This record gives sequence, C-alpha cells and structure tokens, in this order.
Amino acid sequence: MEIEKLYYNGIIHTMDKNNSVCNSIGVSKGKIVYAGDYEKCKCDKIGEKIDLGGKLVFPGFIDTHLHTLEYAEQKQAVNLFGVKSVEEIINRCKKHYEKNGLSKGWLVGNGWNQNDFTDGNDFIYRESLDKISKDFPIVILRACVHVAVGNSKAMEIIREHEAGKKMAGYIDFEKGILREGAVTLYKKIVPKPDMEYIQKLILSAHEDFLKAGITQVHSADLFSVVSEDQWKELLAAYKDLEEKGKLKVKTYEQCMFFNYETFEQFVDAGYRTGQGTEKFTLGPLKIIADGSLGARTAYLIDPYSDDNSTRGILNLSEEEIRKFFKKAKETKMQIAIHTIGDGAAEIAVRLLNEFNKDDLSNPMRDGLVHAQILNDEIIDEMVRGNITAYIQPVFIDDDLHITKARLGEKREKTSYIWKTLTDKGILLSGGSDAPVVSFNILENIYFAVARKTKDGKPEGGWYPKEKLSIDEAVRLFTVNAAYHAFQEDIKGTLEVGKCADMAVLDRNVYNISEDEIKDVNVDITIVDGDIVFKR
Repeated sequence: MEIEKLYYNGIIHTMDKNNSVCNSIGVSKGKIVYAGDYEKCKCDKIGEKIDLGGKLVFPGFIDTHLHTLEYAEQKQAVNLFGVKSVEEIINRCKKHYEKNGLSKGWLVGNGWNQNDFTDGNDFIYRESLDKISKDFPIVILRACVHVAVGNSKAMEIIREHEAGKKMAGYIDFEKGILREGAVTLYKKIVPKPDMEYIQKLILSAHEDFLKAGITQVHSADLFSVVSEDQWKELLAAYKDLEEKGKLKVKTYEQCMFFNYETFEQFVDAGYRTGQGTEKFTLGPLKIIADGSLGARTAYLIDPYSDDNSTRGILNLSEEEIRKFFKKAKETKMQIAIHTIGDGAAEIAVRLLNEFNKDDLSNPMRDGLVHAQILNDEIIDEMVRGNITAYIQPVFIDDDLHITKARLGEKREKTSYIWKTLTDKGILLSGGSDAPVVSFNILENIYFAVARKTKDGKPEGGWYPKEKLSIDEAVRLFTVNAAYHAFQEDIKGTLEVGKCADMAVLDRNVYNISEDEIKDVNVDITIVDGDIVFKR
C-alpha cells in the first residue's frame, strides 16, 4: 500500500456505523486507503504528511437542499436581510441603486421578513417601493422567496407580459404583491443567461460553500436564474466545468420542474436519476407543492389560526402532482417534493405510498423536502412507506416566533419534530434552502441540537424533547445526506474506499456548550484528498 497524503494528529470522527474515532487518514488518488492509528500505519511509501494539529475532523458536509445559482445571483442584489422597517428597505434600495445601478434593467432585492418589522407595518406594498422610483422596475423578494413585492413600473411590465397574464391569479396588482410562481416572473422578462454567466455563478457559489466545509450540494438550479426550459443549457454548463477540472463542489442536481410538459421532454430525452459522475449527478424530480409558513402560503388541512380566511396555496392540484409522480415512477426518477404545510404533506405521502404500494421499502428513497408541519396520521404513513425527509434546522430561527400564532398549540406540537421522526426510523438529511437562509452547517447543527434562536432563546430550547444529539445532527449533513443521493458507499463517512472529503473545525463541538456550536469555524476543507480551503 502506498499513501500519497497522510493526514495525522486529528480527532477524526468517521461517522461510520460504530461511530469510530481515529487520528489519521491516508489518501491515494482521492480515496481513503487508511483510517486508523497513526502509530500503526504500515505502508510501503508515504508521500506528504499533514499535521491536523489535534483538531476535530468530520466527513465533508453535504447540504441536501439549496439553490446554487440563486444564491450566487442574489449576492449581487440589494441585501434586505435583517431590515426592521419599511423605511430601511427604501434606504437600502436607494443606496444600492446609487452605487451599483440596475441589473438587466431591474433593481432586485431579497431577504426582508415582515415579521422582523418594528415600525408598526405588517407588510410592504407597491406605494412604498414607488418612493424609490417609478421610472424603472423594482422587485423585492421575501426571505422565503414565496412572496415578492413590486413597484408600479414592475407591475405595469408584468401585467402586460404573457407570463404575467397567465399567473394573474397569484398577483395583486393594486398592492404590488406576487405570490408563489409569480415571484420570479421578472426572470422571464429579462434576457436569458448564457453559459458564461451560469458558470460564473456556479464557481462564485462554490467558493463560498468550500469555506463552510461543504464538499457536496443537492442543488435545485432550475428555479429563477435559469428557467426550467433551459435545462439543456444548465447541464451543459456543469458538464463543461467538470471536463475542464473547474467543478470544485460535487453536485447532486435536484431537477426542479413546474411545467409537466417540460419535465416530460427532459425524461423523454433519456435523463434519469443517478446519471453522471461523482462530481455531477442527476438527482430527483423536484416539485413544489406549496409555499412557506411565514408567507401563509404553506398549504394546511385546516385554516391558519391567525387568519381563518386561508389555508395557504397548493401550487399543483392533487391530479397534477399525481401526473408528475406517475411519469417519475415510469422513468425511475427519484421524487423530492416540497411540502411545508400538513395539507401538502398529506397529499404527498398518500400518493407516494399509492405509487410505491408494490414495494413500500421505497427503493427510490422518495422524500418530503422540509416536512415541517405534520400530524400523527402523516407520520404513520411516512413510517409505513419508509418515506424520507430533507429538513432545515435553521428554519426554526425565524419560525419558532410565529408557529403558535399561525398554527395554534396543537399543530405546533407536531411541527419541526426531528427527534420524533428519527426515533420512528424515518431517515432525515439536512439542508439549508440557501439563499433563503444561511448554509452555515455549524449553525444548522446548533439549531438541531439546541433548538434555540441564534440569540439563545428560549432558555432550555424550544420543545427540548425534539433535540437531536450532536452525532444525529452531524449525520444529517454527512452519511444521511449521502444516502439520499444513493452514494452512501462512496461518501458520507471516512472509511477506506470512500472519497477523501473532510471538514476540519477550529474547536471540538463535543467539548463545548451547545450554545457555542454556532460559533465554531471551519479551518480546512478537503476534497478528494486535496486542501481546497484554509482559513
């Protein structure tokens, strides 16, 4: 045995089934060839030796739900995260415009959340954005990206556009509010991105992911930057980067479609889950059944407790979802369906078990993305059909403030119940949904373990019986995430024969308080045995 690189003097949690800990990892040709005690490492030749300085090492982190292109493009938009008032939104937009001008003729902002307003306003409307300008179009997206607001010029353009006419049912032109599929209508109006622009966004995002110890992402890119009818261009962009050796973060592409005919064209062209390489692999069909809790567009079985006039929005009818599922099953496409409300989740699990009735082991590992608001019947169906879930612990930072008001105490008790799901044998993997929120994995682990907001509230944690252990939380972003991509044999743990992807931390999360976990940094990120980031 020859070792090209030997990483030693670390506290290496392999995350294997025995939770083994070792102090050295030997790498050759990007794979692990040794995992054990440095003093017992016997081999014919050792090349470079790299001292880990006694630091904690985990398998490289995998984020199972984010939007790479959307994240990179929104870095160029007006940053509205954390704004506390409508006036602050107006001022930030004005300053951004004065410094940067327009992008493709529009001023776009993102990140605001009306629940953070302290100025007495319960929302922001068209008239407020008109104070910035009526001469050019402005659209600002709520943090969840399920609601946006436009100024008069934007609404005028959208009203006249063919796509705007089709989505009129999701638009309040008077107030300037766009919901669900209408949120990104402006993307259909501006010029479509070319390959150079798409690749620039991919590489920009990947640089940031590596700083967070993320070595693979499950990315839904057919969203707004690249429309679903540009799926050929998207795949070509990734393929070209890989062939040129420039693809730095491995990607499991969540193939997101809103239009059935476009999805049909995709699979009829021969594309299937699992095709590709270790660097870029086609993943599941991704569809969005409903919206978000914060925007009151998550689809509920019963009306919202703080607004009994609505149950939210079901983006696709049950028959439309059934049509997507049927085609996916016929073509052996994995299914990942966005469900935040219990109404959407109930439809999804019922239909999944109906289509999987001949093999309820769920061989395609179909799952619910978010799976936030559930009930006992939905959970029983998930257990019966071995249905998986892609969860986002970071969401509780915002949502725990509003769940009781939105849902009432009874429904709140069966929401974000990760320990209950884990104990019932339901496989959970972890994601962030960036750019909706941060993809900082250590923060995500903190939210799963402490169940507190970023400022440490409530004391003792929110429904503390639902806390995960550190190992359970880390598994969300390592071995469980690899399982969701059918890659548990090559990724997710630090065992011989697997990819040498690692995240080296500056502090040992097992030796500090749960409140300190969110402040831990990634010191080194290693992909296929090579150091690709060093803090």
